[in-house]
Amino acid sequence: MKKLLVLISVVAIAGNAFAQKVDNALQGYFEEQGNETFYKSFNFDGNGKIVDGFKSSYYFTRNDSLVVIPDKDVFVFKIKKNKLIGISDWVKNGVWIRKKDSTEVNNRVNPVEAQKRAALLAGYYDKTKNMSGLDALFSNTNDYTKISEDFCNQGLAKACLNAFGLKMMEYTPGFFGDLKKIKDKKLKPHPELIALSKKIIDLGETEGYNVLGAYYHLLGLREKAFETWKEGEKNGDPASMMSMGLIEVGEEMDKAPKSPGIKKKKKK
Repeated sequence: MKKLLVLISVVAIAGNAFAQKVDNALQGYFEEQGNETFYKSFNFDGNGKIVDGFKSSYYFTRNDSLVVIPDKDVFVFKIKKNKLIGISDWVKNGVWIRKKDSTEVNNRVNPVEAQKRAALLAGYYDKTKNMSGLDALFSNTNDYTKISEDFCNQGLAKACLNAFGLKMMEYTPGFFGDLKKIKDKKLKPHPELIALSKKIIDLGETEGYNVLGAYYHLLGLREKAFETWKEGEKNGDPASMMSMGLIEVGEEMDKAPKSPGIKKKKKK
């Protein structure tokens, strides 16, 4: 009887592991059919990242489900052959069909490492899907920050990016007030944030340049910010290029002469 129970337990555990198979090998270009959502296409690289975007977006599959984790929010889809069917907010009722491309090649790189990233991302998602940045700020236990740091230390770049944002809010007095006044405080960059951005870059995530540049700019260190963003652009980070462009446009608009509020009366 004991042997039978052990055998049943082993089969149950193995079955559960199989049922919860996590991966990120999905690849290809998926285009929306119709106009149900704001997201017209998704391009999966076969290694856990969505390409052609200005912000880092990650994904994993679990059984017949696809979870996409962009900069904010989470998109959940059901996978049906070559179709993705949106079931969560922002993508609900949308249908995306995989487009065949004669030049398409298998972009899967180092499957063992990719599989590890998929498992880490799924674990991080499971632990934080009901949390937000506000939980980290107003919770005594500060679980969100702790969980992010833990997964960051295990090598998950997405968790490191989240930890950077949370730590930046924590280490920047006045973050939730007038951001322009932060520059007047002449704060020194926090060494932990500099080290964290380097870790993000070392994990292969070029957005580490962008977040560090944004932090420098927040503190009023414009020259260091642009120096960092230019380094990011040189290393292929589209977010750094976008940040520089937006800041430069904003600065040009500030320099432009303001039109008078009251029009002069025409002479008769």
